[in-house]
Amino acid sequence: MNAVSESQVRHSVDHLFRHHAGQMVSVLCRIFGFERIDLIEDAVQDALVSALRKWPFTGIPDNQSAWLTQTAKNRLIDRLRHDGRLQAVDDEAGIAATGETPVYFDAEISEDQLRMIFACCHPSIPPVSQAALTLKIVGGFSVAEIASAFLANDAAVAKMLTRAKKRLRDGNVELDIPVSGEITARLDRVLKVLYLMFNEGYSASGGNELIRRDLCFEAIRLVELLSRHPLTACPKVHAAAALFLFQAARLPARTGDTGELILLADQDRASWDKALIGRGLEHMQRSASGNELTSFHLEAEIAAVHTLSPSYGSTNWERILECYTLLQNVSFSPVAELNRIIALSEVSGPEPALTALEHLAGDHDLQKYNMFHMARGHLFAELGQFAWAVMSFEKALSQTRNDPVRRFVQNRLSECRRSRLS
Repeated sequence: MNAVSESQVRHSVDHLFRHHAGQMVSVLCRIFGFERIDLIEDAVQDALVSALRKWPFTGIPDNQSAWLTQTAKNRLIDRLRHDGRLQAVDDEAGIAATGETPVYFDAEISEDQLRMIFACCHPSIPPVSQAALTLKIVGGFSVAEIASAFLANDAAVAKMLTRAKKRLRDGNVELDIPVSGEITARLDRVLKVLYLMFNEGYSASGGNELIRRDLCFEAIRLVELLSRHPLTACPKVHAAAALFLFQAARLPARTGDTGELILLADQDRASWDKALIGRGLEHMQRSASGNELTSFHLEAEIAAVHTLSPSYGSTNWERILECYTLLQNVSFSPVAELNRIIALSEVSGPEPALTALEHLAGDHDLQKYNMFHMARGHLFAELGQFAWAVMSFEKALSQTRNDPVRRFVQNRLSECRRSRLS
């Protein structure tokens, strides 16, 4: 291995954290037990810091994730020895002390992650806490990112995570995929977690990039893993996979050369990923078996209508609006209602859409959601009410932490200010 620059190492370690931290935590929890989750997370962080210090001099190893996992194991062994708790560790952990690196097959790592996801979605903790805990441990989300996904504040999420971990530790929860009789209830929660993971990747809540492809494709990898597992292969899992794949197919066209946001109406559809669309169609076909209609089925159909339309102008907005109406009947969501209203504006124009949007103005959570104010600003601008549009875009700007979205909102705000003065 040759020495490399610190910037190369930092880029590599950042990439590994996003792609493999959840895998490492899952593997180590199987070996050392979930009751040591806090120590394990600390050990993984220590391993990443160690890589930042050593790799500029030693070079980046060929198998970086194995190096990090081994280093984290050694740190954990040292900590347990120091605390006099090594005797309680499973024999397999002794491998770390000898310096030997065990081989983890992809299937084995994937199984560990599935075990971790299902453990985090244990019925002993509330559903929202289940999702937050899984995003933190398996997805590598920060507290701020989870707070954004739930339209909550950082302090509340941090407390939620602490309580959820304590419940799992106190309950001696086993890291295993539940038996078939218990799997249905937990599967819904698992899919919700993967949905939130994909959404954060599709439109990042903060940072200097609009898209975090690693999160999108990690969610796709895990949902397709579920679609192949004999206990979890079912129509709604295939529907979720179809939804993710249709959305991911559009990623190449969502940003320009400088990372700016490109709206659906302006995207180059020729650059959409046809291979991902094909995989999405396969899952869509498999999701049609049985008579269950879930929110994933309806959202997958909405995504399919967008993805299969040859142009923005030929989009079947009537069908999209119908699907959103059905979706709200299945499970009402203020965010989904916002999307329904956007579809309504395409079908019936901005005035009825704005009337419907004003009915949501009292929703406290939506008031903290930048997309609500962006949609409001767009509809006011469509109606020529530029003073109101300016106020809405100013509000959206104050609540936007993602740099490309901020630039987009600033441009719309400038346009509306010019139109107001003309």
